[in-house]
Amino acid sequence: MRKFNICNLFIIALISQNISAQIKTVRGVNVSGQEMDAFIRKEVDSLQISALSIAVIKGNKVVYSKAIGTKNTKQEPIDENTIFEAASMTKPMFSYTVLQLVKEGILNLDTPLYQYFPYPDIAYDDRYKLITARMVLDHTTGFPNWRENNKLTINFTPGTKFGYSGEGYGYLAFVVEHLTGKTIDQLVEKYVMKPMSIKNSYLVFNDYINKHLADGIKDNNERGRNEPYIKPHAAYSLYTESKKYAKFIIELIRESYILNSTFQSMVGSQVEIHEEDMDPNLKINMGLGVYVQETPYGLKYSHGGSNGNCYNSLFQFYKDSKVGFVYFIAGCKQGEFAKRLDQFMMIGK
Repeated sequence: MRKFNICNLFIIALISQNISAQIKTVRGVNVSGQEMDAFIRKEVDSLQISALSIAVIKGNKVVYSKAIGTKNTKQEPIDENTIFEAASMTKPMFSYTVLQLVKEGILNLDTPLYQYFPYPDIAYDDRYKLITARMVLDHTTGFPNWRENNKLTINFTPGTKFGYSGEGYGYLAFVVEHLTGKTIDQLVEKYVMKPMSIKNSYLVFNDYINKHLADGIKDNNERGRNEPYIKPHAAYSLYTESKKYAKFIIELIRESYILNSTFQSMVGSQVEIHEEDMDPNLKINMGLGVYVQETPYGLKYSHGGSNGNCYNSLFQFYKDSKVGFVYFIAGCKQGEFAKRLDQFMMIGK
């Protein structure tokens, strides 16, 4: 059981806040920094979020940012340098990188991947020869999310329907490393981190991460970390924080208005998503590494993440209003927080 009150921590913790422009909702309602603070305070406490890093974006700026909570069982307060596991929010950065390689002619989205790099783990099933980079990025490979009993399988004919898969990203990572002679962390650094001036964000564990990483939350509600990622993984191994990841989102917002940009390639709808537990009124498509949703306020682009020990994350932005956010939490009630934050950023209450 936690022995502290998050509301009190809000007051005493070292807090990072940067308001460089007016906060606006998707509907155009002005929101003050104090109103945003009050919302964050309430949700962090009610949902027992141990650590939160959030950045709100309007156009080309972060208009609000906050770091609140504690890093570990010592109750050391987090600050603007505290980082989190980004989990599957690694995937959009890797997808962006892959599409840069496509532009350079290093690979083709629709060439079967086995022609570049045969994959022994699934070679027993000839259907794997249908799998392309496009199918990996839009999650239509037929692979499960993760293999069971150390055996990779194909659950449906590749290219026929949506089925979320980290395994597919693992295979594509092998391909691009083979074609370029570089590791995926080197490639993400070249095509994302360096040109977008994203500092202190890594796909491989190092001393900086060890010093600045917030602990997650174990099943017994104690604080703890996952095993460090000593090798990069395209599906989940990014370590970062909200204002750094926000630089990537700001670039995506900019590119959403540029014809033939890398991001415009990412958000071309590839496949409709039909899941048993989905609201039937939602219309969500999968692009190449990003979700595309039609809403009454225009297109919404998003991707979330969830690693073990309740490292949870989400980014989203609405194209027309250019309003979005990025957050990382050590907290287990991801779905409820995402729902409440989306509503607040829609109407301001």
